[in-house]
Amino acid sequence: MSLQNLSDERLIEDTKMWNEKEEHCTRQFLRHINEVNRRRLFCDDKTGSLFKYIRKNFNKSDSEISRRVLAAKTLRHVPYADKALANKQVTLTNLAEVSNLVENIKSKKKKNEILDSIKGKTQTQTRELVDELTGKKRATRSKTHSHSDGSLRIHLTLVGQTAKDYDFLKEQLSNNGIYKPEEVIGHAINSTAESMRKKIIGMGSRKSKVITNTRAISAAIKKAVMTRSGNKCENCASKYNLHFDHIIPYSLGGVSTIGNVRQLCSNCNTRAAIVALSQQKMDLYINQS
Repeated sequence: MSLQNLSDERLIEDTKMWNEKEEHCTRQFLRHINEVNRRRLFCDDKTGSLFKYIRKNFNKSDSEISRRVLAAKTLRHVPYADKALANKQVTLTNLAEVSNLVENIKSKKKKNEILDSIKGKTQTQTRELVDELTGKKRATRSKTHSHSDGSLRIHLTLVGQTAKDYDFLKEQLSNNGIYKPEEVIGHAINSTAESMRKKIIGMGSRKSKVITNTRAISAAIKKAVMTRSGNKCENCASKYNLHFDHIIPYSLGGVSTIGNVRQLCSNCNTRAAIVALSQQKMDLYINQS
């Protein structure tokens, strides 16, 4: 039947009905992506994160995805939020705004109180409440622009101790002929990155001998694995939060050799453990917050 043939009353009733269905489907979607997250199933799709999994498989904008992923996280930490959402006391936006706040609170009572405090609030009012509870104003996001030549342009504001450290570094490096802001920041980034690389692979360690029958992975093995992987997750290619992982877990007899060690991001590492050791066992170590 064409909508043009519906009476005014029927059109209004049907509009309300479809709105109810949409809200119900949204709540079901949040529940489902929470379970996908619990099992880290997005790693099987080689996407590495829940956000990237939804972006790849569902027709949603980045802002829609972000709102749903954050709202789903709030539901994980405050189960009571599902009922409040069903009763239209809170919105997805409300839940997304408080997700990071409730994640870091252990008290169930306190979490529920925060949820009660955002009922009927607008996004601006919710943000103000979060700022008040955390005691700090959220910082303006820095803007980055990648260029075809591989360069990266960053617009940022340094505040507090970071600004003081920048001034100190600039004064010290001026003795070496380094004055420009991009040179000062570049020097700091390069020095920190080199220090972190050495720490990751254990360079400088007194243990130079490669030992494979322990859980510990030698510096030589780590360096070889990083060279092989390009310092990226060997499942989803993520460059963030990387771990060295035993393909056959050490607890199941795996050894620390190049052939049995790989680099995985935190999520893919967790998914591998779930597959190898069972969801039930890994639930004792993950998804606790």
